[in-house]
Amino acid sequence: MSTPRRRSEASASSRSTTRSASQTTRASRGRHQRRHLALVTGATSGIGLAVARDLSRDHDLVLLARSQADLTELATVLSEENDTKVRTLAVDLTDDAALAQAVTELDAQSLDVLVHCAGVEHAGPIAQADPARWRQVLDLNLVSVAHLTSLLLPALHAARGLVVMMNSGAGLHTWPEQALYCASKQGLTALAEALREEERGSVRVTTIYPGRVDTPMQRRIQKSKGARYRAKDHMAATSVAAAVRLAVDTALDASIEDLSIRPAGML
Repeated sequence: MSTPRRRSEASASSRSTTRSASQTTRASRGRHQRRHLALVTGATSGIGLAVARDLSRDHDLVLLARSQADLTELATVLSEENDTKVRTLAVDLTDDAALAQAVTELDAQSLDVLVHCAGVEHAGPIAQADPARWRQVLDLNLVSVAHLTSLLLPALHAARGLVVMMNSGAGLHTWPEQALYCASKQGLTALAEALREEERGSVRVTTIYPGRVDTPMQRRIQKSKGARYRAKDHMAATSVAAAVRLAVDTALDASIEDLSIRPAGML
């Protein structure tokens, strides 16, 4: 039977060994391995935040969002949690010139994973949607995705990388008073399918179609409809991040092309 002193010594030895192993692993990684690089848009909230947190476990990150303050706070947390190198770019994805300049400044020679999570939803009848509203939704949900992907294709080619487009059930179905959102997401489906065929053998393309997810955006949508928000009707954002992880971890001899994930209603 171990004495308290021996148990204490064993515990101290275990902690010391763990620290040494951790330090050795980090040193070895620095000498022998290039940590993969992932870029995530919409990284400070909802699905984008969950994806960034998950990928930070084994990727260095480039995080894009509008708020530099939110990006800086997130970068600090992820760097401390996972010894992750994080670069942040506060940019309006719909500003073509600003986005191109941000990518130029990034100067990424190689990019392993690009995850498009930024998006906006607007509900309402077509009769009440003016051209400015159409452009707002289409520019962020579709045009900026195409633009950023094209800017980063050389870096993706260098790494034989993966593009993940976060779509929606609206990318597969259409509902009344959701014309703007459905049009943007079904356009995103077409964009992914075309890119996949154009880049087959060079870059993999995965589209993820989540159902309702417990995010700030979804809560705002339900509130605007006057609907009661029921948590059991929604998935956690971490569940969608796990779907992204599945695509990221798939070996290079295979590609997850389309993946639908829905709330199970079991919690």
